[in-house]
Amino acid sequence: MPAKAFVIAMAADIARSDYAKPSLIRTRSREWLIACRWGPEGEYLSIATTGAPLDAAGLQAPEAIRPKHSMVAVLASESETDATSTFLLVRQLPMPIELAGTFFPADGYAVLQQRDDIRLVCETRYSHSCGWLDGKEIRKDIPDPAPASAEAMAWHIEARQHGWIGEFFPTRGPFKQRVALRANA
Repeated sequence: MPAKAFVIAMAADIARSDYAKPSLIRTRSREWLIACRWGPEGEYLSIATTGAPLDAAGLQAPEAIRPKHSMVAVLASESETDATSTFLLVRQLPMPIELAGTFFPADGYAVLQQRDDIRLVCETRYSHSCGWLDGKEIRKDIPDPAPASAEAMAWHIEARQHGWIGEFFPTRGPFKQRVALRANA
């Protein structure tokens, strides 16, 4: 069964393409992402770009990476047999949440597969306007972008979990209540 909560670094291969023609790849890059799964049933997933490029080895994530732009997704289905969870990306946040990095409205899907490590495949496209509010960058969804808009594109992401000092998995197993011990003199 896939983990219901975690924060991990992922080495990602990202292909960018035209919003209207997602199959036409224009550029490729390799970058560190931060994936975070949370919620009472693990129903939310954020995938954040960090702006940190992968080095040649790409075995260990840099200690100082942090979320820059965060896409958010909601759980659509899960398969214990395949150890996969499928999420749908959202153009508006499903509820008021404090998100690390700037919210990046997007549509598409993300599939997590957890076996020995966690792998991610994400097919998404987005179109938004950029602005500032109270000193923070904000992005608002544009449902029907103009052709060749600079703020409209599609992304194809394949990523794999790698070691990182900021990695977090909550303790697994049943909660054990602490019992007070009394020292006898």
